[in-house]
Amino acid sequence: MRRFRFNLERLLELRSFHERKAELLLAEKAGRCALLDARLKEVALSRSTTSREMFGPGRGIDDYRASSLYLVRLDAERDRLLEELARAELEREEARKAYVAKRREREAIDKLKERRQAEYYRLAEREETKILDDHARRRPVEAQG
Repeated sequence: MRRFRFNLERLLELRSFHERKAELLLAEKAGRCALLDARLKEVALSRSTTSREMFGPGRGIDDYRASSLYLVRLDAERDRLLEELARAELEREEARKAYVAKRREREAIDKLKERRQAEYYRLAEREETKILDDHARRRPVEAQG
């Protein structure tokens, strides 16, 4: 029996390649979002620590002023990070949509391949059964002769 050969194998490989590329881009965007989220948590922790220590014992007006300025800077950084995270999440969502579309395109060809392969082997098995039946029918006739 001949081996199954799918005519659209190159297209399937190409779509798999594009799916993998989209998956890597999605992973990159998700990683960026995770980094920004981690940085936001660091800023929140720094802000909390600074606010708590701002009025600690032995701290003077200069320390209070420096802490206030630091809090203003942390607030500005938090706002910047939030905006950047919002943009990054939009980019991640676009990358996710692109990945899902590429995966659907590949799966469509993959399912077609599976159907054709199943049909090919089903027909090949029928042919093989016919040949075996023909051989079985001929043998008794040949043996009698």
